[in-house]
Amino acid sequence: MNSDVAVDPVVIGRFGKSFGVLGWIKVISFATPKENILKFKPLLMQKNGSWEEFCFKNSRKHADNIIVKLPGCGSPEEASRFTNVEIGIWRKQLPKLKDNEYYWSDLVGLEVINKESINLGVVKDLMATGSNDVLIVIGKDRILIPYLSNVVLKVDLASKIINVDWAEDFL
Repeated sequence: MNSDVAVDPVVIGRFGKSFGVLGWIKVISFATPKENILKFKPLLMQKNGSWEEFCFKNSRKHADNIIVKLPGCGSPEEASRFTNVEIGIWRKQLPKLKDNEYYWSDLVGLEVINKESINLGVVKDLMATGSNDVLIVIGKDRILIPYLSNVVLKVDLASKIINVDWAEDFL
């Protein structure tokens, strides 16, 4: 797999449990809204440490879920082989962002440094709260830092650093 972030796939979902007796499988989408995962073509699935392009044979909404039919899956047993397999797209398929906007996947793995030059840890994940996103930072402890303009001062993707106004006292 290529380690260049510009060409590496971006994970936008994963397969869930098989659905029904005809080989359909649930899709857990990380896209917003979740149905947007169906707009990307081709999609990628991670198999044996590499990414392979694929397209859904068919897809539909069922209650609050997205279910899809994969080529060659005609039974629940065949579909269940894909449970927990990640779904991605090529980074070039993502819509272009405005200045100072970032995809969550760009922020994961960046070091978080406060105004006192103290390394608070590394962004492990993000979560949406409705009012703002929150950085989940893992250092000595797990820290939740709101992604707000008065808290996140600078994101430097080249240096892999996020500068924040977050005192060590908040830990």
